[in-house]
Amino acid sequence: MQNKRTLIVTGDDFGLSSGVNQAIIKAHQEGILTSASLMATGIAFEEAVGLARANPGLSVGLHVVLLQGRSVLSHEKIPHLADPDGNFPNNSFLAGTRYFFSKEAQRELREELRAQIERFLSTGIRLAFLSGHLNIHVHPTVFGILTGLAQEFGIRAFRLPREGLLLNLKAVGAGLPRPYRPFSKLFHYLTFYLLSRHCKKTLSERGFLFTDRVYGLLQYGDMNAGYIRYLLGHLPQGVTEIYFHPCILPCQEFTRWMPDYHPTEELEVLTSSDIKGLIKTESIQLADYSVLST
Repeated sequence: MQNKRTLIVTGDDFGLSSGVNQAIIKAHQEGILTSASLMATGIAFEEAVGLARANPGLSVGLHVVLLQGRSVLSHEKIPHLADPDGNFPNNSFLAGTRYFFSKEAQRELREELRAQIERFLSTGIRLAFLSGHLNIHVHPTVFGILTGLAQEFGIRAFRLPREGLLLNLKAVGAGLPRPYRPFSKLFHYLTFYLLSRHCKKTLSERGFLFTDRVYGLLQYGDMNAGYIRYLLGHLPQGVTEIYFHPCILPCQEFTRWMPDYHPTEELEVLTSSDIKGLIKTESIQLADYSVLST
């Protein structure tokens, strides 16, 4: 694969809502989307499972949820993680600090992560890769627990968020005239560069599979056509993943968590004949995480 340009196109938050589910299936059937990351805790989880079974060509991974979402286990079993209604914290900094320092929280994290993996596996759908909502899966404590569980359950592929800041800023200039968010992007870039560097070493030593790069972090919620055209035109050799957040609106659950995102536009990009034509012109091979094992 090193002499080719291979692209995995993923729809995140599968199972979050019916609107997200329908958008992901539409993008898969009519567009370029090859995989989806499934929330085992989403309110539309069962619908997503049914849709995945009806579309066996769609590769599905687990999207771990430990922030801004619901738990699989009850509050009584994980009182240091979820509130009485089974909701995780909304503040990523406070939650991340608790996960790092609290022994009680760490014990409960192991149980909740195991429950999310087991709920996914109970569907009979092949678990193709691991990722995390808001990339919580690369948090040092979560990462350590999750990689141990992944080895126990025979899960080999892992999303490793690595994205170039300079390329992103250049690509944004070719997209729609929305704010660049340079300081926010710099913070996210530096944070996940350091986290991913640590994760990469561990993943390599333990024989996990991961792509050469991943796009979606710095341009979250605004994967517009101009931006994607630029990425496709400058895609390096190797295996790249680009992840999106499509949804068919109106959708109360989506807008509750991601009010500033542009899900309809992202769905249009995923089903665009121009984008499909560009992928063909650029000789980019569409694939899913199984390509890493070939």
